[in-house]
Amino acid sequence: MMHKMPISTINIYIAKDFLWRFLQIISVFALLMFFINLLDSLDRIRSSDASFFVAIKMAFLQIPAFLNDIVPSLVLISAIVTFSILSSRSEITIIRMGGFSLWQIVRPVAISAFILGFFWILIVGPISIFMTKSLQNIERKYIDQEVREVLEPKNGIWLKQGNKDQEDQEIIIQARKVYKDKVELRDVKILFFNQKGLFYKKINSKNMVLNDGHWMIENGILNDENNINEKVKNIKIATDLKADFVKQKIVNNFQNVKLFSVFDLPRLIKNLELSGFSSNKFKVYFYGLLSKPFLFVAMILIACYFGLGHIRNQRNSLMIFLGIIFGLTIYVSSTILENLGSSGIIPNFAATWLVIIMCLSSGILMIYNKENI
Repeated sequence: MMHKMPISTINIYIAKDFLWRFLQIISVFALLMFFINLLDSLDRIRSSDASFFVAIKMAFLQIPAFLNDIVPSLVLISAIVTFSILSSRSEITIIRMGGFSLWQIVRPVAISAFILGFFWILIVGPISIFMTKSLQNIERKYIDQEVREVLEPKNGIWLKQGNKDQEDQEIIIQARKVYKDKVELRDVKILFFNQKGLFYKKINSKNMVLNDGHWMIENGILNDENNINEKVKNIKIATDLKADFVKQKIVNNFQNVKLFSVFDLPRLIKNLELSGFSSNKFKVYFYGLLSKPFLFVAMILIACYFGLGHIRNQRNSLMIFLGIIFGLTIYVSSTILENLGSSGIIPNFAATWLVIIMCLSSGILMIYNKENI
């Protein structure tokens, strides 16, 4: 007579196997990205006085951010590999003969993944942010030759204000980058428009600083109907923009949302809304972080369907491949929806939780179908 194995023993065995596979797979991907990043870092520091050790450090610091982006797919792959190996060794068959259902087999892996999700957002997330900021400091020092923290968006920084010296006129400010310790813009163009919206004057400057109630330009080049490339010192442009307001606008429009942890985002979202700024992309990212444990569970349910099979089944390899493709499709779809949510095109709920609900529902239906075959 066959005795039923203790459920706690089975749970621990399956959960440990999954976590071990996850550690192996994430280590492989981390090592692969390290060598890819190392080649890129060596190329980037070629024209600087940085040493080979700096390139190694840069390559290492990039790993957590990369893993943070693909971790749901790694959870899926780890679970598929776990279930597939257990099946190939006939362990799943033995466990089921002991009176266990598929739900009991998948439960310890799902619980492990759920806990892993919380560990990821609470521990790994802040570590990733710290390492990314350390990488940026190294890049400023050795590549950009900057000492202060600077923000340099691809399309520059744009600000608009009223012309305090001329009623109903507007001023548009474009800058290539901004220093964040104080509002100092570099490589600036200031464009003046009259009441009819027609451009009539431009000032170029290497830098412009926001002081109380005015922008200060030490050396500018003026172009208007009476002056061509006229050099002007100590130009003051009155403004009602406040330093905190400009910093919040810069954070909202140009700051990388992934540089804020789950602990920082609620306060940042509240401050942005109090200042009248849109906080869509920060809300979407925050909800995405909160939903990560549930996404991990969804990946486990899907992996159970695609990973469980018998080694003699010729369709087994195809099912594993389809499972990985399915997971990648989910990852791409969720990324697209998050971008749509950040832009305000779709509601925040649809941009984050809708994908999770669909994945969980699909996973539950898949296991139910497999259990009743």
